Amino acid sequence: MTDTVHDDERPDLWRKLEALACGFVLFMLSNAFIGPLLDPLQAGGENNPVLRLMWLPVYALILGLAVWRAPRVMRFWFPAVMLSLLIFWVFASASWSLEPGTTNRRALAAAFTTLFGLYFASSFDGRRMAEIIATTFLFLAIGGGLAAVAYPKMGVHHDVNAGDWRGLWYEKNQMGAMMVYGALAAMAAILAGSPRRKQMVVTILLCAALIVMTKSKTSLVVLLMGLGGSMLLTAMRRGPATAIVVVWLGVTVVLTIALVMWLSPELVFKALGKDPTLTGRTDIWAALLRQSAKRPLTGYGYAVFWTLESHPAQWIRKETGWLVPTAHNGWLDILAQLGWIGVGLCALVLGGSLLVSLLRFRRVQDGYWATLFLAIFLMTTFSESFILERNGIAWALACAAVTRLLGPVWTKPAETAQRRPIFAEAPLAWSLAPAEPVFEIWTPEPGRAPVVAQAATRPAPRPATFGQSFQPTFGKRAVSPFGA
Repeated sequence: MTDTVHDDERPDLWRKLEALACGFVLFMLSNAFIGPLLDPLQAGGENNPVLRLMWLPVYALILGLAVWRAPRVMRFWFPAVMLSLLIFWVFASASWSLEPGTTNRRALAAAFTTLFGLYFASSFDGRRMAEIIATTFLFLAIGGGLAAVAYPKMGVHHDVNAGDWRGLWYEKNQMGAMMVYGALAAMAAILAGSPRRKQMVVTILLCAALIVMTKSKTSLVVLLMGLGGSMLLTAMRRGPATAIVVVWLGVTVVLTIALVMWLSPELVFKALGKDPTLTGRTDIWAALLRQSAKRPLTGYGYAVFWTLESHPAQWIRKETGWLVPTAHNGWLDILAQLGWIGVGLCALVLGGSLLVSLLRFRRVQDGYWATLFLAIFLMTTFSESFILERNGIAWALACAAVTRLLGPVWTKPAETAQRRPIFAEAPLAWSLAPAEPVFEIWTPEPGRAPVVAQAATRPAPRPATFGQSFQPTFGKRAVSPFGA
């Protein structure tokens, strides 16, 4: 991308209120309190009129924020187009859905979740965005810890996972995932130069402690991978030699893990405390693939495959012998809902963004948050159904990561002060937001530094000394400091 986004705003009152609004939306998307208190049966709000109405103000707030920052959001047109392809296919699936009305209603929720991720990444630079996410999860971590200690009936498991903390969520793995997101954002804020270093360190330590209390080994492994990835990406900036060593180590570790998984997978499962069937997931996947083969290209419609009235889902539940809620695999869920076309679009958007991050992880200047979050998100999609999740923070943050990696690069004014703009676009006149910094597109001449920079760095001519011949300038073209 050749676009650059200037970051020279001061955190005035409006900007602080906007950050608070984003924190509130993130809190709602985390589904804290909503599950244990208002939706204990995990119906997703479909059978609870209160929950349905509660999301309407959140959607209105998201739409208002996006309109408020419309000029800036429009600069991120390329990731917007890519994400819109997914949402278009989601709405299109209503034409062949098992329940068209349900698909349309849930597709609208997915569209607003996606819109928030697009707006969030386009409205704040990497450091501010990481600070907002980390601060939100700091409050969530404090609330989760207090719930487990002060109200263990809600904050601690009492059934299969008795004694494991779950905080403000349905179960321990959800709490573990939330704490991973918080710790990763706090680390990114530190690497991006946040002045709130002490707060970010406290956030990392508290989130890590709560992950230990959940006893979620998967979350602990993902946390270590995220923090370790941050350090490795930081080390790669020391020079080409260090970068080569880091890449070599990374490839070696990945190949070693793949080899162990191929030759002796039981060792990995035993280390993670899992059985080879992944707690019955493999049986679900086999039955789901048989049902998906009946509609391979289009699927059965967005977010209706696992309803109680779904005949394909009933066959799967009959084969497995229990009330299966999801595939516990994001890609297989998308295959059942949107077919291979939907899987291909998701792979294009998410996988393509991760490949782009290999070239742009330094330039986006967000403490490597987008690159690491997207990598972690893609890893967890093989065991959790996070792709195109409506009203879910994982999908919203994944959209924000895609937007940051595929959109314009945030720059400081000093980085572009010596460049010459070919043209500059002013903010749209009808915007309700305060005036935004101008977006400029730069195309420096190939093989030649800008003339302004040459003029600024050219040494001053020495005065002629006695006896030195004068060199005539007749016939030579004078160089203007403003260009040829």
